[in-house]
Amino acid sequence: MNKENINENIQTAFDIKVIGFGGSGCNSINRLSSLKLDRVELIAANTDFQSLAACDADKKIQLGGNSTKGLGTGGSYQKGKKAAEENYRELINAIKDAELVFLTTGMGGGTGSGAIEITARIAASLALPTFSIVTLPFSFESDNRKALAYEATLNLQPFTNTLITIPNDRIYDIADAHSPLSSTLGLTDDILINCISGITEILNPVGLINIDFSHIKRMLEQSGGAYIGNGFGEGENRSISAIHNALIHPLLEAPPLHQAKGVVIRIIGDLQINEINEALDYIKEKLPAETEVIPVIEQRFLHNNQIKISMMITGLGAGTIPVYQSNPSIQNGVDKELFSTSGSEIKSTDSQSSIGFNEELEVPAFIRKGYNSIKLNSQ
Repeated sequence: MNKENINENIQTAFDIKVIGFGGSGCNSINRLSSLKLDRVELIAANTDFQSLAACDADKKIQLGGNSTKGLGTGGSYQKGKKAAEENYRELINAIKDAELVFLTTGMGGGTGSGAIEITARIAASLALPTFSIVTLPFSFESDNRKALAYEATLNLQPFTNTLITIPNDRIYDIADAHSPLSSTLGLTDDILINCISGITEILNPVGLINIDFSHIKRMLEQSGGAYIGNGFGEGENRSISAIHNALIHPLLEAPPLHQAKGVVIRIIGDLQINEINEALDYIKEKLPAETEVIPVIEQRFLHNNQIKISMMITGLGAGTIPVYQSNPSIQNGVDKELFSTSGSEIKSTDSQSSIGFNEELEVPAFIRKGYNSIKLNSQ
C-alpha cells in the first residue's frame, strides 16, 4: 500500500455526522461550516424549504414535503415528528454509516423539537452513539413555547446516549450587554464545536500513544452521559491549568467526576515526562479508583509553549433538565415560572416521557422494535 492510500485510509477511518434541525439547527450548521472541520459531515434538516435552501450544509434533508408543503410546522411539535417520520428513509441514509452522531436544535419550535426525537430514535435503533445538544427558550419567550421545549426534551432523553441542555438565559452571564442577538446565540455553538473538535483531537492518529475509534465507541456506550472538553495551559503548572480549563465551560455545569467510568485524556505539547505524570496523577485523584483512564500523548510545540488537553469523560449519569412546574390553577396547564435555570433541578431519568416505547410511528417495524430493545442510559 502506497503512502497516499495509507493517508486516505487514515482520513476516512471514522465518520462524524452533525444534523441541525429547524431554523436554530440550520443556523448552527451555518456557523460550523465556516470552520471546515475535518472528517465531519454537516447535515441540515428543515420543514421550511426556503430557509433550508439558504443553509450552507454538506447535505440537506427536506422534511415533511407532503404534510407541511415546505412551509414549516407553525410551531406544532406533532407536525415536526410527523414530518421526520415522513422522511425516515433520508434520515436513515444520512446517518447509517456514521461512527458518531451529533444532533442539535433549539427546543420550543415544531420542527426541531419533533424531528430531533425521531432521528434520535432511528440512531438508537441503529446502535449509533449519539450526542444531543439542545438549547432551551429564553425566559422572555412564551409560556407555551417553554412548556413544549420541556416536554420535548424529556421525550428525547431516553433515546440519546448524552443529552446536553443549554438554557439560553445563561448567555446573559457571558455575553456583552450590547452584543447583537445573532452573535450572542452563536455562543451556544461553542459547546458543539468543543465536543466535535475534542473527539477529532483525541482520535488524531499522529502521536506517541494513540487510541482507535472502536475504543471510543465502547466507552461512549457505557451507561450514563459523557463530557468532552478542551483546555490550554501555559507557564508554571501548565498541565494542571489545561485540565482546569478543559473541565470548565460558562454555559455548562462542571462534570460530576465522582461518577466517571472512563476518561480519555489527550495531552499535546512540548512535553516533559514529569508533566505527563503530573497531569495524570491530578485527574486520577478526582476520579473513582475503578475509573479507566487512557492517556493519548502527542509531542508537538504549541504557541507560547502551551499544553493542550482534550478530555472525554464517560459514565457520568443522566444530565439535568431545568424544572418545569405546572400550576393547576392555570387553565391551559402552563405555569408562569418555567425552567428555573438556577436552583432546583431534576434528573431527566426520574421523569416519565409522555412518549411510550411502544408508540406506533410511521416507520418500519424493525425500527419500532429497535426502540423497545435498545439499552440506553435511562434504562
